[in-house]
Amino acid sequence: MTARLLLLFVGFACNIELVLGHGALYIPTPRNAIERELPEFEGGKSPIEACTCNNGNGGPEGPEKGCDMGLRQGSDGKGDGQSCLWWSQGCSIGCEQCATETYGTTPISGNPPQDGKIGFNKRYCNSTFKATLPRHAWTLNMDAEEFAAEDAYQFNPWRAPGHAPVVDPCGQAGGEYGFQHLGGDSVYYNTSIAGKGMRGSRLSPTPLANRTQWKAGSYVEVAWGIRYNHGGGYSYRLCPASEPLTEECFQRTPLMFDQTRQVLKWNNGTLQYPMGDKAIFVAGNVTNPPGSMWARNPIPRIWDSKRGLHDPEACPGPSTRDNPLPGCLAFPAPCPWDTYTKDGLLPCNQSDGLLGRCDGNGMSQCASDWVVGVISDHVYIPDDLPAGEYVLGWRWDCEETAQIWQNCADVSITK
Repeated sequence: MTARLLLLFVGFACNIELVLGHGALYIPTPRNAIERELPEFEGGKSPIEACTCNNGNGGPEGPEKGCDMGLRQGSDGKGDGQSCLWWSQGCSIGCEQCATETYGTTPISGNPPQDGKIGFNKRYCNSTFKATLPRHAWTLNMDAEEFAAEDAYQFNPWRAPGHAPVVDPCGQAGGEYGFQHLGGDSVYYNTSIAGKGMRGSRLSPTPLANRTQWKAGSYVEVAWGIRYNHGGGYSYRLCPASEPLTEECFQRTPLMFDQTRQVLKWNNGTLQYPMGDKAIFVAGNVTNPPGSMWARNPIPRIWDSKRGLHDPEACPGPSTRDNPLPGCLAFPAPCPWDTYTKDGLLPCNQSDGLLGRCDGNGMSQCASDWVVGVISDHVYIPDDLPAGEYVLGWRWDCEETAQIWQNCADVSITK
């Protein structure tokens, strides 16, 4: 089975709730995981927000004591440090800068009735640029009238993949500068290596001996994972390590997906689900740069409220750990054994190994804050790419929030 790819050539001139929305690159290990070398991150643990050992991977004591890291460990057998804490926020399509750069110390908010969500029915600049994404690739509020008031996510990054600005192409530690308190739970554990507000492009490169090696003209595996799900989609790009790491550099070499090989891989290594024709990719003039290929996040979000969205009464939630009634599944869960619509969220105290625990707002077998696995793809390394040292850029454009999550990884490419 082949996935759906939309090639549109048309003319055209993630809102942060006051909670976290995290994701990280796991294959290959990113520069952003560099703090895994420190004792406080040993075995995947973390003093604050764990990116490797969360409640869904290691149990309630995972962040403090570490865990069996499985597919979320680094290539060196260590954890992923604080890689899920690097992002840009207040980033709207049609803007030249994110609100992080323009708002100073002024808090960022959305519009009612969910003004606590940054980006809710709000753009952070004056622009008439309109969303380009076709409806079948939306991940939230999919029945809304496009561009109407109920289309509350129309200004957020995924609605025009690659068109929203970023603070840094490798992410910003904590999603804001150290002097800011813009909103959301923007946290970062300051260390001798990095601190809140640091730009990811300034992180030290991975030593040559520890870099992943790829061959030009071949497909290679890449994978990322969710901590808190805000829908959207993602892409992978390359920039020569000899050049300044800018968004423009990464945009020059977007990588193409093998559309038949998007796979959900559970962290315990014993379970996989090939997405097949459920996988959705977009390209053409829908994306920026034109012709670049992006993949839809295949894990559906579970809402606890549809206030201000299409048909708000259609959501029977909230669906939380305290109230297990089903909420709103944004689109059907991909794995056929998912029981969310029948049984609600998986309980956190379930004891059937890694698959039984949840994190954040909770998860089902393959929906919402799915922290027990990674989203694996294969991308093509162009055969005419000169051999040498490169930096892989992973970019996740959110739809529910005005957020963009980014990590960068050093790779060596041979002929």
